[in-house]
Formats: sequence, C-alpha cells, structure tokens
Amino acid sequence: MSEAVVDPRVRDCAIDWMVRMQSGLMGTADQQALEQWRQANAEHEYAWQRVSSLPLLLQPGANLLGDATARRALEAAGADPQRRRQVLKCLLALGLLGGVGWQGAESTLVRSALATCRTRIGERRRWALADGGALWLNTASAVNLELSATQRRVQLVEGEMALDMPAASASLQLLSEDAVLYSHGAHLLLRQDRQGTQVRVLRGLVQVSARHHSAPVPLHAGWQTRVDGRGVAAPSPVDTVLAQAWLRGILPAERMRLDQLLAELSRYRPGILRCRAEVAALRVTGSFQLDDTDAALALVALALPVRIERRTRYWVTVVPA
Repeated sequence: MSEAVVDPRVRDCAIDWMVRMQSGLMGTADQQALEQWRQANAEHEYAWQRVSSLPLLLQPGANLLGDATARRALEAAGADPQRRRQVLKCLLALGLLGGVGWQGAESTLVRSALATCRTRIGERRRWALADGGALWLNTASAVNLELSATQRRVQLVEGEMALDMPAASASLQLLSEDAVLYSHGAHLLLRQDRQGTQVRVLRGLVQVSARHHSAPVPLHAGWQTRVDGRGVAAPSPVDTVLAQAWLRGILPAERMRLDQLLAELSRYRPGILRCRAEVAALRVTGSFQLDDTDAALALVALALPVRIERRTRYWVTVVPA
C-alpha cells in the first residue's frame, strides 16, 4: 500500500493508539487490543507503520507524553484554548509534532489542535460571542473565529457546529473545506465529513457556494443542502427539530440501519465501534443518549437480535446474538 491515502478515521485511530502507547498508560489488555487492531486490516497496519515512522518519535522531546508532569500540563491546557496553543507551539518547537503532516503540512490534526474553539471526542460546548451571537460545537469539532471590526469570518476546520447570530449583526463569511457561505443574522448548522459539507438554515438567508464554483445558491430558513467537489446540491426541506437534536444530547433514529447508527455513535466515543456484516442492515428506531454511548449500545442489544462484544473499552463490535 505504498503512498496510499489512508482513511482519516483509520489514521486517527492509529495516532490515538500511538499517543496511548507513548503515555505509558497502556495495560496488557490494551496492548493485545492494539495487536488485534493492527492485524484486523492491512490498512490498519499500514497506518500504524506510517505513524510509527513519524519523526516525532525520534525527537528528544518524544518522551514528553510519557512524563506524568507533562501529561498533566497537556490535560490542563486542554480546557484553555490559549494555554493549549502555547503548549502545542512548544511541542512543535521541540519537533514533537514535526511529522504529523504525513498527509499534508496543513493537516487537520494540527489545525484542529490550534483552532480558536475546539471540542474533544464526546464533548459538546457553547461559546457566547462578543456581538451577542452564540456558537455550539459538537463532538470532535474545531472552528477558527475572526470577529473583528475589519474581519468577520468563521472557519469550520472539522466536525459540526451551530451558529446563531443576532438579526442586527454584520455580514459574516463562513468557510469549510468544500463551501463558502455568506450570512446576515442567520441561525444555521454546518457539518463537515468525508462526503462534503451539510448546510441547514433554521432562520434567515444564507448564500451558499462551492469552493470551486462561484455562483451562489440562496438557502432560506427551513431548507438544507450539501456542498462537495461537484458543487451545491439542490435544496431540500429540513426537519429543524431533528437537525438540532445533538444540541440536546440526543441521536434520533427512525428505521436507521444499524451500521449507520453505530457510525454516528462512534463520533462520540474513542476507539473502534463497528458491527458484523450479518447485522449491518438491521433497522432500529429510538432516541439514544449521546452522553452515554454504552447505555445506547445496551438499548440496541435490547431492541435487536444482537449482542455487544467488547475486547477493550476502545474496541467494541456488535455481533449476531
């Protein structure tokens, strides 16, 4: 698989395993789970070999994650964006993150770590903005904010956000990997994933265009669209209650395929969450709590002829009962 492009989820799992190994907190069960993860798929092993060969592991500062004091400093910095950025800059200066750009110098991993606003896996958070607006970030999301007298820009680096701006606020530019949006006092939701950027407007009017297509598409309240490399898709109605369910910590499912439900739940927990092919197409209906994914999995096991197989807390598979 020389020079292959690695699935970002597989890449992030490999990095997560490496950080845990470097932290000195891995037990025997975790070490066995890592070996099983590597052997489960050729792409897993390729990603692991690429992460293992990063220059960060060869630098003098590479043992920082193994130092208890450094770990506590990093954990404390995680709650304070300014301190986190200062710590990360120090690590960058030491070369600890020098090789993270294996899939691009401007890797999402680094840009997210240095973003103005950021959430960890499983975290949802609200920020009050200076002009009276509000920003919410869903799990594992990152946003850069530039809200000054001369520049009004919001960039979604990764994940999902909700933005509610006062009707009297000035015009605002929003950016994602695929889309460029202009709004004026709108309430909207953005989600960026491998398929593109999903835009949902709850109030106001948003002008939506693709990065490489200049003609904007007006998107009114109650409508949604998806933007990708092909352009802006035709708008469709949006269920505003369901669209905002994550803000209440709920994942609603109406005859959702099991593999799709698990893919959504996996966004809110570290490690691997998947199902066997034999049960992937089973349909499930219900409301699942995002703050307790173990409880959500227990409900799945009650509703469907499946059982939850746990190798470790980081590797969970749903299998036939």
